[in-house]
Order: sequence, then C-alpha cells, then structure tokens
Amino acid sequence: MIKRPNPFLWLPLAGILKISAYLQGGRVVQKTRIKRPAIILTNHTSFRDYIFTTAALYPHRITYMAAAKMFNEPERGPFLRMARAIPKSSFQSDTRSVIDALSILKQKGILSIFPEGQISYHGTSLRPPYSIAKFIKKAGVNVYVAQIQNDYLMSPPWSDKVFKGKVFTRVFPLFQAEELKSLDEASIYQAINEKLSFNTGEFNRVQRHKYQIQAIDNLETLVYRCPKCLHEGLSVNKNTLVCLKCGHVLTYDEYGFLNGESVYELFEKQRADLVAKIDADPGFALSVPVTLIRYQGSVLAPVGTGVLSLDRERYRYEGEDQGKQVVLSFSTKTIEYLPSDIGKNVQIYADNELYMFQMEDKIMPQKFVIAGEYLHKLATK
Repeated sequence: MIKRPNPFLWLPLAGILKISAYLQGGRVVQKTRIKRPAIILTNHTSFRDYIFTTAALYPHRITYMAAAKMFNEPERGPFLRMARAIPKSSFQSDTRSVIDALSILKQKGILSIFPEGQISYHGTSLRPPYSIAKFIKKAGVNVYVAQIQNDYLMSPPWSDKVFKGKVFTRVFPLFQAEELKSLDEASIYQAINEKLSFNTGEFNRVQRHKYQIQAIDNLETLVYRCPKCLHEGLSVNKNTLVCLKCGHVLTYDEYGFLNGESVYELFEKQRADLVAKIDADPGFALSVPVTLIRYQGSVLAPVGTGVLSLDRERYRYEGEDQGKQVVLSFSTKTIEYLPSDIGKNVQIYADNELYMFQMEDKIMPQKFVIAGEYLHKLATK
C-alpha cells in the first residue's frame, strides 16, 4: 500500500519550499481550514506551481499526482519519489494511479491534482479531461481549490528566466463530501471548470502587478504570427518580437502584455485563424520532419527520424524506430489532447506508451497542437 509522505522529511523540506516561495514573491491571499481526507485541485500555468501549492497548504502533508514521465527526469524524479508522489499515465486510463490515490484518501490524507494534466502554454486555464469529475464523484471526499494567480508572469513556461514579481494563491472550498452524493458528474465537471479557471491577462489588466522585464527568447515559438501583416515568423530582440516581413514590433511590458494584448489574446487570434483554414479546406494537412523520442528503459532517447503528418483522420509517423522502418498511426478521434514542450515537440500518449516528436521548425509544435485538438473536436461531434 502506498503511504503518505514521511513527516520527518516532509515538514523540514516543505518548510524550505515555503520560505523559498515567499522569497520568490509568493503570497497566500485566501486560506481555509482543510478537513481531511481531501482533494486539492490546482490550476497549472508554470513549472513552479507545486512550490506555491505546497507553501499555501503547509504544514499539511500533500500527496501529489504527477505525470509518469517526470519520475524519470533526473532533476525532478528523485524529489517526487522522496515525496511519495503518485505517477499517472498522462491522458490515459490508469487504474494503478486511481487505486493509489484512493488509498491515500482512505488513510485520511490530502491528494493534490492538477486537473488540466499539462501546463497552460498561454496563461489561461485549459479544459481538463472529463475523467476528473468521475474520480471526484467516486472519491466522495472534501474538495478544495488552490488557485495560483500570476505564476505565469513570474515564471512563464516558454522561458527559463524569472521575471521577478508577486504570485498570489487562494485556497477555498469547492465541494463538501456530503454534497457530492447528490451531484451528478456533469454538475461536478461544470463547477470545476468555473472555479479552477484563471485568465492571467484579464486578471493583471485590472490588478496591474509589475514583473521585471527580461529577454523573451522562445516566446516567438508560441506567438508566431504578426498581428499586422499576418506573416508567420517573428524574431526576438531583447523584450520585443519583430515581424520578419513588415518589421512590426511587439513590446513585452512589465505587466505581461505585448502592445497591450496578453499572450492568450494573441494566441487565440492565431488559433482562430488556423481553425478557419481547417474549416475552409477539406484536404487540410500538416507535415514536418521529426525526430522520434521514446523510452529506452527508464530514459527518453531518440530512436529514429522521419516525417509526422496530420490530416482530418489521423496522425501518421513514417520513418525509423530503433533501426527499423515503421509507420505509426493515431486516430484524431482518440487523441483529445496534444501536450507540447513549447517550440520543441508534441507528445502522443497511447497504449501506455509515450511518443515524442521533436521538430526543428519551432512554430510547428503549436500549429500541431491547435490543429490536432480542433480536429479531435470535429471527429467526435
């Protein structure tokens, strides 16, 4: 049976994280009494979210559910195992992780889940898989939200830099155990979407919290289209994006806006444009050279090169895999989410396998994300 975190390790190490969170600008602006057993749901806009969640809930011992691939990463894996976190196969049914999670709750523990399953690349909450509502209904325990505000502006997922400024955390109740008995899954799911949702741009347009300006390298792979001439291809010059065709300049300011628009607003215009192209073209397709990366033992490593293509019906990889020529096919009907390391790759999770497709063309990962998730919606209407 999986055990709750060791208190003799948790209390001092989580205490250090609490101090670290404060020094990084973390402030808890709303707290509530946590009645165990409990589930904590947290929005996900930065790699540092777990620091601010731990700090806001300290001294409570938290059992985190984390993507299984993170346990094999040398910088995070040892800490996850030390914290007795539960590995979860991303965007797939994972009976073992559900059993472990319910076991923690039976021990009157506290379980932390990031329902979106991935970091929001544009700073506004993503739609979580429906399975979270099913799990909460089955668990039947108290549920709370730890909403983290503006972590995206302090430590954005598209950058390895820290833009010093404040991060705010609100902890508040979402469901009481007794209440869940009378709620159906659809009502639970709707409430999760409403209460967990956070739009960084909307929030900071009103609050006007300031963040230290840094170079914005790699943002051009996320915001890749010029809003003036619609050319796809921007370059970075310190804290500006410059159109390679018309020279239009977008300046990233201390509030996290580019010429007054949030990253999310600019990204949504790109998304709408690509969706319109898909709707107008029955033969729409994308194709790009890739390096296929898969697990070799416990390590992710390149296993071959080839071409990844996407049309209305499927993703198709044709190329090498461990010295053999293969064709891999994945239906758009079954691939609902397409996680991505911004400007680097897209990831397909199928049959308890991870297929990572690394791309040299740095704007193609986001185009695949937009197109793939929209084609899934069309395929499942």
